[in-house]
Amino acid sequence: MLAAEVAAFIEGQVMILVATRDEGHRPMIGRGSGARHDRASGLVHVLVSQSQWPLAVEQALPGRPIATTFVQPDNYRSFQIKGQITASGPADDAATAWGRHYVETQLALMAQLGVTRLQLSSTLSDRDLWHVTFRPSDIFEQTPGPGAGRRFQTAETVA
Repeated sequence: MLAAEVAAFIEGQVMILVATRDEGHRPMIGRGSGARHDRASGLVHVLVSQSQWPLAVEQALPGRPIATTFVQPDNYRSFQIKGQITASGPADDAATAWGRHYVETQLALMAQLGVTRLQLSSTLSDRDLWHVTFRPSDIFEQTPGPGAGRRFQTAETVA
């Protein structure tokens, strides 16, 4: 189970990066289009645009590792959550709706910070959303500064 602070953080207006890897351990990077934490199961759900990030999605296979980084854009407060993928497939209508909501509110927030839709058009999308579910195993604080990289939660406190 994620700490309430981390669960609220990843469901907020944060930039989301997703990293999977292929069989040769080469990283496949993508940008997330929304995330949620299921408090009942402890699982994290993240959406990724398959059309924009096909290699990251292609390697998002059950049983494979995943690393996700969540960054608050106005101050760069960050958490990285690592885990193992439990399910992966096309987003259903409900997931697509929350993905669209995430993208629209993220675009509005970024515009307030001086980043235009055009600048984000190649990295943030709500098209062809893919739903990746994973069980968190480790959480690290990644906010720039002396505490960056410090373990925040371990598998014992996450599970």
